[in-house]
Amino acid sequence: MRYIALAALVLILFPSYVGATGFAKQSLFLSKTPVTEGDTVLIHAVVENDTTASFTGTVVFAEGTDKIGVVAVTIAAGGANAVSVSWKPTAGSHTIEAQLTGKDGSVVEKESATFTINEKPKPASSTSTDPELEAAIESSQNIQNEIGQYSPAAASTTAPAFAAIDSLRAKAADALDSGIAWGKSKTGGKSAGEVLGDATTTVAVGGVMGAVWTVLGLIVLYICTLLRFVVGSAGAFYPLLTIVFFYILWRTYKRFRRPKYE
Repeated sequence: MRYIALAALVLILFPSYVGATGFAKQSLFLSKTPVTEGDTVLIHAVVENDTTASFTGTVVFAEGTDKIGVVAVTIAAGGANAVSVSWKPTAGSHTIEAQLTGKDGSVVEKESATFTINEKPKPASSTSTDPELEAAIESSQNIQNEIGQYSPAAASTTAPAFAAIDSLRAKAADALDSGIAWGKSKTGGKSAGEVLGDATTTVAVGGVMGAVWTVLGLIVLYICTLLRFVVGSAGAFYPLLTIVFFYILWRTYKRFRRPKYE
């Protein structure tokens, strides 16, 4: 009895001597952070075995009653294993629980953690719901999506600016379309780059003013056609706008750096 009592006292005062199998401290984590809805990530958990015998069981990952995945695990005595399951979360807060069970189905230990998943950047309303604007110009949504992949916060901040610029592009496209129509009317309805043929001869016979209007129409047609392409294509417009913006900044910097002479 004396030895039994002494052994019980040792277990009470020095519980660290007793081995156990379970999750390592704060061992439930994601493969990357931050995470945006629609991303596929891995949920990792680390299980350790401090006993003198090997352990065989399973780790069940779940959110509430929704099971995410089950992983079989075998841990040697004194060893540890990392297990993981794939997860494609929605936006919001998610509490994930990992449950370690033995071969007999008994629950050995549970570990939980809460993860916050960011929303996808929402497209600017003017570029996604206005059919006339969609027809007039190419939407900048693809560019916004690219920004959102690297920085959702930057995409959300710049979305109003993209919407305003796209609206201005649509108005400019309308004005350029009118210029193209006027240019065609003065060149016999030909597009930029086409040979005028008989229309040139007819106008030339009409006199010098007819020739002047034809040349002017050609110039307007070429310029408006080129500008219409740049304005209408998001892939051409925004890189050019970026170049112009930085050029203006450079010129402003050079101007203020220039020494003043009295």
